[in-house]
Amino acid sequence: MSDAPPSTKRKRTELVSSTTAPLVRSKIWKPYGDIILQAESTQFRVTRDILAEQSSVFRDMFSVPQPLNEPTIEGCPIVHVSDTAKDWELFLEILYNPFQSTVSRPYAVVASMLRLGKKYDMPAPKDDALRRIHAEFPATLELYDEKLATIDDEDDLYVHLLNLLYECRVYSAIPLLGLTCLSNERLESLALAVSRDTFVTLAIALERLLNFQSEKRLSWLHGNALIPHKSCNSRKACANQQMAINHSINGKEKYPFHLHYVIGDWHPEWSGKFCEVCEAAAREHYAASRQKGWELLPTFFGLPKWEALKDVD
Repeated sequence: MSDAPPSTKRKRTELVSSTTAPLVRSKIWKPYGDIILQAESTQFRVTRDILAEQSSVFRDMFSVPQPLNEPTIEGCPIVHVSDTAKDWELFLEILYNPFQSTVSRPYAVVASMLRLGKKYDMPAPKDDALRRIHAEFPATLELYDEKLATIDDEDDLYVHLLNLLYECRVYSAIPLLGLTCLSNERLESLALAVSRDTFVTLAIALERLLNFQSEKRLSWLHGNALIPHKSCNSRKACANQQMAINHSINGKEKYPFHLHYVIGDWHPEWSGKFCEVCEAAAREHYAASRQKGWELLPTFFGLPKWEALKDVD
């Protein structure tokens, strides 16, 4: 049986990997299965109906009569796929155990659903993966304030996700995820974990983010243009609090960079530090600059603004 995709028939010698790794039978080996999927050197016995129901690619392939002289295993034709065995193992486990669905899934499962869902035109798993990604890294400030944890936390999760989003062209989640990566990872660590093009994008974004954070979001802590307010009745006390907050922020370790002020909300510990007039002025400035930071966030990563930023199928 032909590879999937493409559906064009190729010689048997072309279907087999050039490696000599022995074939392995997966734990997903259904006794009533009527098709053998082979990914790398691992074979899965499944029913073609479950694949055809999910995927138009497999549905179209199975509708074409196959030559009678194709090799089989236990009477089942073999379909060679070019994906990793791990992706298929995780994906098939989800297909055969739908009632084990949880609010949160491991990254590897989400990645397999997205990769295979996009490649084989399987809307259900693809959309499930995208919903989870967008719930964690939304495209609106309102959803960001309410974001949910739908992907299990693990080491290097953000870097793995960033590579996945670029691979699968899920661009609308990259701005927030990129910011998260830069806030949690050292730049030299990122250089070893992402492609050169992605690293250049991150390095440029970091400079832009730091400039925006200092010159826009935290500008109310610099000089006296905003604090003390012209109507302030405790100018010295408010000026001292301004200096103290500025020192507490700029006195922190710079690496990894503290970028949560780029789109962060008003910090509760700042409340009550100033007179009512100065605090109101600071809050107003901080809220307006927060909205501006969110609007500009995609552009820091070389992407279009939110309204024009789309994922690519």
